[in-house]
Amino acid sequence: MRYAKAGIITILLLRHIVLNLRKMIPTIMTSQEIIDKAFRRIVKVDVESAESKLEMVREKSLGRLNSATDTITEVLIKYHHAFPSVNKKEGFLVELMCVVIDMNRLKQALSKLQWATKKIRDLRRIYMIKIKEARNLDELDTVRKQFYGRMCSVVKRLEGDLKFMATAREEFRKIPMVEETMPTVVIAGFPNVGKSQLVERISTARPEIAPYPFTTQGIGVGHFSVGWRRFQVIDTPGLLDRPLDERNAIELQAVLALKYLADVIVFILDPSETSGYFMDQQLNLLRTVRDNFPDIQIIEVENKVDLLRSGSDRLKISAANGEGTDALVEELVRTLVAIEKESYPQPAD
Repeated sequence: MRYAKAGIITILLLRHIVLNLRKMIPTIMTSQEIIDKAFRRIVKVDVESAESKLEMVREKSLGRLNSATDTITEVLIKYHHAFPSVNKKEGFLVELMCVVIDMNRLKQALSKLQWATKKIRDLRRIYMIKIKEARNLDELDTVRKQFYGRMCSVVKRLEGDLKFMATAREEFRKIPMVEETMPTVVIAGFPNVGKSQLVERISTARPEIAPYPFTTQGIGVGHFSVGWRRFQVIDTPGLLDRPLDERNAIELQAVLALKYLADVIVFILDPSETSGYFMDQQLNLLRTVRDNFPDIQIIEVENKVDLLRSGSDRLKISAANGEGTDALVEELVRTLVAIEKESYPQPAD
């Protein structure tokens, strides 16, 4: 079976990454929000006593420089550590990350955070020396304001990077938690042929269903059980019959699911053509899927028999009213169990 060849350590590591993406990436503030947070902190810094007013202001200024620097750099470091650093070039989760977000752009944004952290710390070092050398209150006030101005300038230069990271955070949180070691059925076909409706019918998944193409914007995951066995069902966005390099990010998610997750592919056909696609187009896409995934067993299913029943020998179902879906599940279980037995042959008596 597919997962028999998978590296279990790699799978567990990637699952850990996805869990972290969901739980540990904090809300990304704007540059102004980070600055405001720093200034709210520094107003709380005070000095109880000093030899003179000049020394009191000097100590307070040093404390406020430290507070502002620590507040901002702690935020930037937290953001940097929260995002994944993935160097592995293949695997479902890694490639899915690269589809939903520009990982090179993310790497650049994280590098900018490192630059800003170092820059602000360097400014603190420089201006703390200037504060210690200041000879009067006016000079202290000028040096302190110069530091605040340069600090704010550095943070504001991160605005575009912070906005990108906020978007990346939301996209990463949508990445599904798939079980890469569980027997898996991937549902494929043109948009609007009834894939999501079938997934909802036979599994625990509750995808959005609507009569227009690309309702499914990403991978959906459901499960069903037969006896003690548990199986995974993947709902994919619709594929269009065009070259791989012309497919959009939504379609590429379906390709990745087929490539990395499928033990069995259920290819849905719509003979009624109410999906908006002719059968010739659908059959051509089926041939493309067969050519690209020759080692994966494909079960051809004709949906919408409540609208039209062809004379072919394919399995026939209506995802809308449930007709034929029990027989399909039985066929899926038989196929998956047979594949499992081939992957793990029993010892001879």
